[in-house]
Amino acid sequence: MTVRAVSKAVIMCRRGLLVAGLMLAGLAFGAESPDEACTVSDIQPEMIDLDKPRDQLARQSNLVIPPGAKIGSIRIIQRPIFDTSDPKQDNFLYHALNTLNTPTWESALRSQLVFVEGDIYSPGLLEESERVLRQREYLTAAWVGVTRLCGDEVEVSVLARDTWTLLPTLGITRSGGDNTTNAGISDPNFLGSGKSLGISYTKDPDRSETSVFVDDPNVIGSHWQAGFSYDDRSDGRGRSAYLERPFFSERTNWRFGLAGVDDVREESRYVGAQAIADYRRSREYFSIDGGWRLAERNERQLRLLAGYRYEAFGFQPLPDQPALDVLPDDRTLSYPWIGFDYRQNRFREMTNLTRLQRVEDVRDGFLWRTELGYSGSGLGATEDRVVLNMSFQDSLLATETNYASYGLNQSGTYRLDQDRVENLLGTLSLEYFHGGSVRWTGWYTSLAFTAARNLTADQQLLIGGENGLRGYPSEYQQGDRRVLWTLERRYFPDWHPFKLFRMGGVVFVDAGRAWFADGQSNGPDGGVLRDVGVGLRLASSRVEVQRMLHFDLAFPLDGDDSIDALQVLLRGRSRF
Repeated sequence: MTVRAVSKAVIMCRRGLLVAGLMLAGLAFGAESPDEACTVSDIQPEMIDLDKPRDQLARQSNLVIPPGAKIGSIRIIQRPIFDTSDPKQDNFLYHALNTLNTPTWESALRSQLVFVEGDIYSPGLLEESERVLRQREYLTAAWVGVTRLCGDEVEVSVLARDTWTLLPTLGITRSGGDNTTNAGISDPNFLGSGKSLGISYTKDPDRSETSVFVDDPNVIGSHWQAGFSYDDRSDGRGRSAYLERPFFSERTNWRFGLAGVDDVREESRYVGAQAIADYRRSREYFSIDGGWRLAERNERQLRLLAGYRYEAFGFQPLPDQPALDVLPDDRTLSYPWIGFDYRQNRFREMTNLTRLQRVEDVRDGFLWRTELGYSGSGLGATEDRVVLNMSFQDSLLATETNYASYGLNQSGTYRLDQDRVENLLGTLSLEYFHGGSVRWTGWYTSLAFTAARNLTADQQLLIGGENGLRGYPSEYQQGDRRVLWTLERRYFPDWHPFKLFRMGGVVFVDAGRAWFADGQSNGPDGGVLRDVGVGLRLASSRVEVQRMLHFDLAFPLDGDDSIDALQVLLRGRSRF
């Protein structure tokens, strides 16, 4: 080898060593790899305690997400019913329940989200998805947040915990002096699919009933919903079915709905808190409707609604019952209708309003819906009518510790052949919550006034144990006016025995009255009725978390001698 060749080889070797040295130096001094170019949020799903509502309200705090960033990936994280890594939950029973439970399919959870990979990132999409997930019976809690930022793409993590859903039911409910027994089995998350089915048997003072139902909130993984039910009753039958694509998101552009009902049952006519006679009532119902989002500005959204409804009522006397002086006339409504939905899409997350130690989504804005239709004899109706339905609700106050709202609901028809309204019903209501969101005690009060005009014989305005006046039988007073006031002192101790139950307490006062504007008899005691009482609330944090057990002891302060001095109420309710 010549001297020149050796010299060239030495130079090339030095260059190679220099390049290798620079690469090693770059690694040593922190040159970025693709993963290191990403910024990780300082709030991760592993830090969220789903038993603590405040933890669920945490969002990413250190990420500055650039405008126009896209959702690059969605990570689904599912927690079992019991966290067996916690020594308090590390036992044979909890391990067995986790093993026996079929986890919710990832596809079922993804189908509930209002965003997909590739969408432009918006905090509202994540918040709305949380609201949707929190409404599902098969989940105890949900959290959605951005966990990583890589350039102009974000990673969104969805954290959810299953609840035990395969639930045999055997119980008794007592309210207003009446007992209801039920037995059955249901599963709102059949084999982890998010679909609901069940069978039940119920017996109350009016009838016994065997029911079968199926409900699918995400048909073939889509936002379409479908379901049907069948009821076999001692006094009739019931069948219903529906197919719907709802406004599943505030950003959904259209909806479609199709529904039908066939129902036959016996109803009672009450006078003076006594059922004086029964009659058979049949109802056929069909509806098809659609909706379109028209405009949106500053959180306010306008939707156009339209559809067609057919509703036929038939009434027959029963041979073994006393003759009614007024039997309802058969009536059929058949009408196209048009309406609007005007809403303010603003929400606030609070706790301990109507649930026990759970995050609740309350509307911090208004919602106004109106429908106007014309039911004509040319379409099969028994009379020509104008149909008007309207509802309005709005928040008056929404802070960390206070929430107040009011609402107005109205329904009824105007009969053109008789130049008068019929079955006109309007209700004005107010609610106020104080303290429960940040304290273990809170106050609640509500006031509602209802007025009716020209009710048909099958429609009655009643007050009693099933209508909020807990110290009295369910139909103790009737009328065409009704007022009810409730005041409660509520207790929300942060006590979670065996990680299974939440308990709450209440001390309450109710006062109300139903009466006729023309002064006719409204019941055994026609004056204002009052009661006081105490109650216990029991809610499971792992099983059927959408309902809670109410056990109330109510003491009536008015009424005649037929009323027991103590009313015991045992019921299942979705609200505190």
